[in-house]
Amino acid sequence: MSNKFNANALTEYSKSYARRIAADFYQQHTAINGQQLMALTPISQINFLIINSLSDKWQADTAKFRSPYFDFTAAEVQESLQSFMNVVSQYIAVRREHLEPLLADATRRTITLIFDPRAYFDDVLRSQLDFTVTIEALRQITRYTKINQFIPTHITQRTNGKPFVYVNQALIYLDEALTQKGHELEHYDKYVALFSEKLPMDVSALLRSHVPDNIPASPVRSFFDAAIETAIPPAPLVVESTAAVTTHTIASKADLAPASVVEETSSVTGAKFLGGHSGPEPVAPISQPSQLETGAISQPVVEETAQPVAVVDSPPVLNDTLREAGAGDSDTVAEKFHRAPIESVARSISLNQKFRFINQLFNGNSSAYNQAVEEIDTLDNYGQALDLVSYRYASQYLWDMSSDEVSELVEILKRRFA
Repeated sequence: MSNKFNANALTEYSKSYARRIAADFYQQHTAINGQQLMALTPISQINFLIINSLSDKWQADTAKFRSPYFDFTAAEVQESLQSFMNVVSQYIAVRREHLEPLLADATRRTITLIFDPRAYFDDVLRSQLDFTVTIEALRQITRYTKINQFIPTHITQRTNGKPFVYVNQALIYLDEALTQKGHELEHYDKYVALFSEKLPMDVSALLRSHVPDNIPASPVRSFFDAAIETAIPPAPLVVESTAAVTTHTIASKADLAPASVVEETSSVTGAKFLGGHSGPEPVAPISQPSQLETGAISQPVVEETAQPVAVVDSPPVLNDTLREAGAGDSDTVAEKFHRAPIESVARSISLNQKFRFINQLFNGNSSAYNQAVEEIDTLDNYGQALDLVSYRYASQYLWDMSSDEVSELVEILKRRFA
């Protein structure tokens, strides 16, 4: 199965590691250049991800020069602009307040790539524009991947020279790479040691469950199964011995009924659940063949079965009545309320739920939470909502699918599209 991180622990470790690295470097420097970035940490993957982020920002800044009032398609303009930006790229200078967030994000992504490569590449592929993965994008991904590089290389080879493939197809190639070449996955031990040189890494605290030596190729359970499956198994039955049940019944009912009726009561009592409450609901005596019809009981017993002795059946009747009343109240108040359709996800989430969703599901990012809720409200049906949650947010933020927050969100989706 895919390893699930403790999101808070992962975020906190990444920030602490970035803070420690930055503090050491900026003791003697006011800014960091490109060559220094390449050797900033002993883990080259972190350094390359920072360079990758700067490359993306560099390209975004290039696009800002374009204007509707000038012809930027002219060959001379393009050549000059490219030359200018190339020169700018040679003068990287990043101060601590700008580097530390990039370093923390690169650390978090590197840890994800080490312990959960499928989740890492799943997120990278799904983040591509227009739900397509171009050859150039795959080249960029491969260029900046230093751990488990065989995965993007395999995906590139499987495109067979096509200019692009859709994300769904790329994800199939991703699973192929993990299935066919899973034995090539790099082990996490050496990276844990490298991290721990600067800041001790507690793997058991970082992950919700310890990582197996061999990480399986692909997840075997879907989001939909994990989200709606109950996590609490039914309580086991504890069957009391016939002698114990009979003795207890006789002791409590000796003054209320003759021995023959007491024996009948003990047989009805049967198994009990742990906790003392009644087990499976007994069949009411009126639905059973009477002792008079079977002819197995003598005349005196028939006289004792008159209604005044019906007090023997009072415990099961009382329990049944309470159980039925409780079930009726739950169905008419709580269950009907929670199943009632809603018009808006945003308006149906309480303030307490909102804070928990932001902290537990979106790593404290309120903007991402607001965007997700707004996008869900624009969808047409429950299936689309589950696809969005499963394929984007659950994998992007590494949700624990057994958490209360995920279960609550799924229930809200059901009510929204009921």
